[in-house]
Amino acid sequence: MSFSWLSAFAAVAGAVAHAADFMARLMPYRERLFRLALAQLHNTSDAEDAVQEALIKAGRNAQTFRSESSEYTWVVRILINHCHDVQRKVSRRQKREVAGEVMELKGAQIADTRASAEQNIELSEMSRHLMDAVNELGQNYKPLILMRYFEDMSYEDIAGALEINLGTVKSRMNQAKALLREKLVERGIGEDILG
Repeated sequence: MSFSWLSAFAAVAGAVAHAADFMARLMPYRERLFRLALAQLHNTSDAEDAVQEALIKAGRNAQTFRSESSEYTWVVRILINHCHDVQRKVSRRQKREVAGEVMELKGAQIADTRASAEQNIELSEMSRHLMDAVNELGQNYKPLILMRYFEDMSYEDIAGALEINLGTVKSRMNQAKALLREKLVERGIGEDILG
Protein backbone atom coordinates (compact mmCIF):
# COMPACT_ATOMS: atom_id res chain seq x y z
CA MET A 1 0.00 0.00 0.00
CA SER A 2 2.76 2.46 0.89
CA PHE A 3 4.55 1.61 -2.37
CA SER A 4 1.66 2.96 -4.48
CA TRP A 5 1.54 6.09 -2.33
CA LEU A 6 5.27 6.62 -2.84
CA SER A 7 5.03 6.07 -6.59
CA ALA A 8 2.09 8.50 -6.80
CA PHE A 9 4.08 11.06 -4.79
CA ALA A 10 7.09 10.56 -7.07
CA ALA A 11 4.91 11.05 -10.15
CA VAL A 12 3.47 14.28 -8.73
CA ALA A 13 6.95 15.49 -7.76
CA GLY A 14 8.19 14.69 -11.27
CA ALA A 15 5.30 16.60 -12.83
CA VAL A 16 5.98 19.60 -10.57
CA ALA A 17 9.67 19.54 -11.48
CA HIS A 18 8.80 19.31 -15.20
CA ALA A 19 6.40 22.26 -14.89
CA ALA A 20 9.00 24.32 -13.00
CA ASP A 21 11.63 23.59 -15.66
CA PHE A 22 9.15 24.44 -18.40
CA MET A 23 8.25 27.73 -16.68
CA ALA A 24 11.94 28.62 -16.32
CA ARG A 25 12.37 28.19 -20.09
CA LEU A 26 9.39 30.48 -20.75
CA MET A 27 10.49 33.36 -18.50
CA PRO A 28 12.79 34.98 -21.12
CA TYR A 29 9.68 35.45 -23.31
CA ARG A 30 7.80 37.41 -20.62
CA GLU A 31 8.56 40.86 -22.10
CA ARG A 32 7.58 39.80 -25.63
CA LEU A 33 4.37 38.26 -24.31
CA PHE A 34 3.63 41.45 -22.39
CA ARG A 35 4.03 43.60 -25.51
CA LEU A 36 1.69 41.32 -27.43
CA ALA A 37 -0.89 41.36 -24.62
CA LEU A 38 -0.63 45.14 -24.30
CA ALA A 39 -1.20 45.56 -28.03
CA GLN A 40 -4.32 43.40 -27.71
CA LEU A 41 -5.75 44.79 -24.46
CA HIS A 42 -4.47 48.42 -24.35
CA ASN A 43 -4.20 48.31 -20.57
CA THR A 44 -0.99 47.66 -18.67
CA SER A 45 -2.66 45.96 -15.73
CA ASP A 46 -4.80 43.71 -17.93
CA ALA A 47 -1.76 42.84 -20.06
CA GLU A 48 0.32 41.90 -17.00
CA ASP A 49 -2.54 39.76 -15.69
CA ALA A 50 -2.97 38.10 -19.08
CA VAL A 51 0.71 37.17 -19.31
CA GLN A 52 0.68 35.81 -15.77
CA GLU A 53 -2.46 33.74 -16.47
CA ALA A 54 -1.01 32.43 -19.75
CA LEU A 55 2.25 31.40 -18.06
CA ILE A 56 0.38 29.75 -15.18
CA LYS A 57 -1.82 27.84 -17.60
CA ALA A 58 1.22 26.81 -19.63
CA GLY A 59 2.95 25.61 -16.46
CA ARG A 60 -0.10 23.63 -15.37
CA ASN A 61 -0.35 22.03 -18.79
CA ALA A 62 3.38 21.56 -19.44
CA GLN A 63 2.88 17.79 -19.49
CA THR A 64 0.51 18.13 -22.47
CA PHE A 65 2.92 20.19 -24.61
CA ARG A 66 3.56 18.03 -27.69
CA SER A 67 6.48 19.93 -29.25
CA GLU A 68 4.60 20.29 -32.54
CA SER A 69 5.50 23.98 -32.37
CA SER A 70 7.93 25.98 -30.28
CA GLU A 71 7.17 26.58 -26.62
CA TYR A 72 6.87 30.29 -27.37
CA THR A 73 4.32 29.68 -30.13
CA TRP A 74 2.30 27.46 -27.80
CA VAL A 75 2.28 30.10 -25.05
CA VAL A 76 1.36 32.83 -27.58
CA ARG A 77 -1.71 30.80 -28.49
CA ILE A 78 -2.66 30.48 -24.83
CA LEU A 79 -2.10 34.23 -24.36
CA ILE A 80 -4.17 35.22 -27.39
CA ASN A 81 -7.03 33.00 -26.27
CA HIS A 82 -6.88 34.57 -22.81
CA CYS A 83 -6.79 38.09 -24.31
CA HIS A 84 -9.88 37.27 -26.37
CA ASP A 85 -11.62 36.08 -23.19
CA VAL A 86 -10.68 39.32 -21.41
CA GLN A 87 -11.89 41.40 -24.37
CA ARG A 88 -15.23 39.56 -24.39
CA LYS A 89 -15.66 40.15 -20.65
CA VAL A 90 -14.77 43.83 -21.00
CA SER A 91 -17.14 44.17 -23.94
CA ARG A 92 -20.01 42.58 -22.02
CA ARG A 93 -19.29 44.76 -18.99
CA GLN A 94 -19.15 47.90 -21.14
CA LYS A 95 -22.44 47.03 -22.83
CA ARG A 96 -24.12 46.68 -19.43
CA GLU A 97 -22.64 49.97 -18.22
CA VAL A 98 -23.58 51.85 -21.37
CA ALA A 99 -27.13 50.56 -21.33
CA GLY A 100 -27.82 52.37 -18.06
CA GLU A 101 -25.92 55.60 -18.73
CA VAL A 102 -26.40 58.70 -20.80
CA MET A 103 -24.34 59.27 -23.96
CA GLU A 104 -22.25 62.05 -22.38
CA LEU A 105 -21.04 59.69 -19.68
CA LYS A 106 -20.30 57.05 -22.29
CA GLY A 107 -18.18 59.55 -24.25
CA ALA A 108 -16.27 60.49 -21.10
CA GLN A 109 -15.52 56.83 -20.30
CA ILE A 110 -14.27 56.16 -23.82
CA ALA A 111 -12.07 59.28 -23.67
CA ASP A 112 -10.70 58.18 -20.27
CA THR A 113 -9.87 54.71 -21.59
CA ARG A 114 -8.17 56.18 -24.64
CA ALA A 115 -6.20 58.70 -22.59
CA SER A 116 -4.88 56.02 -20.23
CA ALA A 117 -3.72 53.84 -23.14
CA GLU A 118 -1.88 56.81 -24.66
CA GLN A 119 -0.31 57.64 -21.32
CA ASN A 120 0.99 54.09 -20.98
CA ILE A 121 2.76 54.16 -24.33
CA GLU A 122 4.16 57.30 -25.89
CA LEU A 123 3.75 56.94 -29.61
CA SER A 124 4.55 59.23 -32.46
CA GLU A 125 1.58 60.55 -34.45
CA MET A 126 2.09 58.02 -37.24
CA SER A 127 2.50 55.13 -34.79
CA ARG A 128 -0.72 56.14 -33.08
CA HIS A 129 -2.56 56.18 -36.42
CA LEU A 130 -1.06 52.80 -37.24
CA MET A 131 -2.11 51.28 -33.91
CA ASP A 132 -5.60 52.74 -34.24
CA ALA A 133 -5.90 51.20 -37.69
CA VAL A 134 -4.60 47.83 -36.45
CA ASN A 135 -7.09 47.91 -33.57
CA GLU A 136 -9.96 48.33 -36.04
CA LEU A 137 -9.06 45.18 -37.97
CA GLY A 138 -11.05 42.70 -35.93
CA GLN A 139 -10.23 39.29 -34.48
CA ASN A 140 -9.45 37.54 -37.78
CA TYR A 141 -6.77 40.02 -38.81
CA LYS A 142 -5.46 41.93 -35.80
CA PRO A 143 -3.57 39.00 -34.19
CA LEU A 144 -1.89 38.25 -37.53
CA ILE A 145 -0.54 41.79 -37.88
CA LEU A 146 0.55 41.92 -34.24
CA MET A 147 2.37 38.59 -34.38
CA ARG A 148 4.03 39.24 -37.74
CA TYR A 149 5.06 42.88 -37.43
CA PHE A 150 5.22 43.48 -33.68
CA GLU A 151 6.58 40.09 -32.59
CA ASP A 152 8.43 39.24 -35.82
CA MET A 153 6.94 35.75 -35.92
CA SER A 154 7.19 33.67 -39.08
CA TYR A 155 4.06 32.65 -40.96
CA GLU A 156 4.68 29.08 -39.83
CA ASP A 157 4.81 30.12 -36.16
CA ILE A 158 1.66 32.22 -36.59
CA ALA A 159 -0.11 29.22 -38.12
CA GLY A 160 0.95 27.10 -35.15
CA ALA A 161 -0.08 29.73 -32.60
CA LEU A 162 -3.50 30.27 -34.17
CA GLU A 163 -3.94 26.59 -35.03
CA ILE A 164 -4.80 27.32 -38.66
CA ASN A 165 -3.06 26.15 -41.81
CA LEU A 166 -0.27 28.13 -43.45
CA GLY A 167 -2.33 28.95 -46.55
CA THR A 168 -5.03 30.50 -44.39
CA VAL A 169 -2.42 32.62 -42.59
CA LYS A 170 -1.04 33.90 -45.89
CA SER A 171 -4.49 34.62 -47.28
CA ARG A 172 -5.67 36.40 -44.15
CA MET A 173 -2.40 38.34 -43.96
CA ASN A 174 -2.94 39.67 -47.48
CA GLN A 175 -6.50 40.65 -46.56
CA ALA A 176 -5.29 42.24 -43.31
CA LYS A 177 -2.65 44.30 -45.14
CA ALA A 178 -5.20 45.48 -47.70
CA LEU A 179 -7.64 46.52 -44.97
CA LEU A 180 -4.86 48.21 -43.01
CA ARG A 181 -3.74 50.15 -46.09
CA GLU A 182 -7.31 51.36 -46.65
CA LYS A 183 -7.60 52.50 -43.05
CA LEU A 184 -4.27 54.33 -43.21
CA VAL A 185 -5.16 56.05 -46.48
CA GLU A 186 -8.41 57.20 -44.84
CA ARG A 187 -6.26 58.78 -42.12
CA GLY A 188 -4.09 60.53 -44.72
CA ILE A 189 -1.06 58.29 -44.28
CA GLY A 190 0.68 57.07 -47.44
CA GLU A 191 0.04 53.61 -48.81
CA ASP A 192 3.73 52.71 -48.80
CA ILE A 193 3.93 52.37 -45.00
CA LEU A 194 3.37 48.59 -45.11
CA GLY A 195 5.80 47.93 -47.93
